[in-house]
Amino acid sequence: MSKYELMYIIGNNVSDDEVPKITDEVKKYIETAGGIMEKHEDLGKKKLAYPIKKTRNATYILDNFSAPADKINDIEHRIRTYQNIIRYLIINMDEALVRMEKDKAVQAKIKRRPPEEPKAEPRKTPSDGKKIEIDLDAEIEKALESKDLK
Repeated sequence: MSKYELMYIIGNNVSDDEVPKITDEVKKYIETAGGIMEKHEDLGKKKLAYPIKKTRNATYILDNFSAPADKINDIEHRIRTYQNIIRYLIINMDEALVRMEKDKAVQAKIKRRPPEEPKAEPRKTPSDGKKIEIDLDAEIEKALESKDLK
């Protein structure tokens, strides 16, 4: 039996008293298909990023379970046809863990350079520590009269 993670969203049109009934029905769907519920977590009500079926707030539920791979389609069909569940996602955790291990191995092979710090130019000061004063107007006039500009 493979391990799966199921996350589903129950619409706001369902009262808080009815949420446990819905989660029990989903649990029954999984158990009648030969699955074993390992973990159930009610994540509470949250505001949705965008309205789904004219709903702005919804209750999020997360379930971890083990089930035979050939029965997942039956479980998914029952969840899909249940009216109060507005969104759901089933993930095969065995495949996800294998994929994560491969990603970690690839990331370990990548050589990363630390970000380079910008190099500050050293200030030009005389060795005796005195400030140098430049007559800017004279320097501009000198540059304008040079042959380079003509």
